[in-house]
Amino acid sequence: MTRRKPHLYAIGFLVAVALTSGCTNKDQELPAASVIKTVLEQRRAKQEGVRKIDERLVQFQIKRALASGDEPLALMRISKTGSVALLRVIETNGPYRTWAAWGTTERRSVTTRGDVITATRGLGTDLMSSNVNGLLRMVTGLKDGIERQVLRHLDGENQIVETVADCAFTPDGPQSFSSGEIRTRVTRVDVFCKTETGRFNNYYLVSAGGRIVEAKTWLGDGLGYFTFSLLR
Repeated sequence: MTRRKPHLYAIGFLVAVALTSGCTNKDQELPAASVIKTVLEQRRAKQEGVRKIDERLVQFQIKRALASGDEPLALMRISKTGSVALLRVIETNGPYRTWAAWGTTERRSVTTRGDVITATRGLGTDLMSSNVNGLLRMVTGLKDGIERQVLRHLDGENQIVETVADCAFTPDGPQSFSSGEIRTRVTRVDVFCKTETGRFNNYYLVSAGGRIVEAKTWLGDGLGYFTFSLLR
C-alpha cells in the first residue's frame, strides 16, 4: 500500500482590513495603499511557493485586535511554512482552551492547556492529543530534571501514532519579554527531547507568577515547530 504524504494546511493569517476613505490615524492604521501593496506582495509570494509575512502588517493586525475588546488573544507562528495566525479563544473546556483565527469563522484550530499546545485540528497531520501534566509541572516550577512526554498524531492513513519522548528540562536566567499588551520579566526553560527516531528542542518563557507567556514546541514531523505567544 502506498502511504499518502501528509500535507500541512496552516491557519492563514488574516490580512483583510477595513479600508476607509479620508485620512488615517497613523498611530492606529497603515496607509491603505501600503496595506494593499503588502497583501498583493504576499499573494504573489504564496503563488511562487514562498510565504513571506510583512511584520508591519502583523503588528497592525495585533493593534486592531487588542483595540476591539478584552478577549484573550495570541499570536502563532509556524516555522515549517512561515505562516502567522492571530488567534482568539472559541471554546473553553475546563483547563483546555481552543483557539482559531481572529476576525474570521475559521474552524481550523489549536487547543492549549496552561498555554501549551496539546492538540490541533484541520492542519493535516494533526496532533490529536498530548500529555502535558508533567511538562507543565516542570516548566512552571522552573525545575531541572527529566520528564516523559507522549504525543499522539494522525498519520497519512488516519491512524493514531504515539511518539514517546524523554525530555531534559533546564531553566535559564531571567530576561525581558514583550508581546502585545504584555511587558514582563520571564525565565526561559529549555527542553531537550529524545525519541526512538530523533530529537527535538523546545523552549518556554515563564513569568514570575508561573504563567507561560510564550512557548516554541515541536508538534510532530508533519507539523514541525509552532511558536505560541500570548498578547494579553
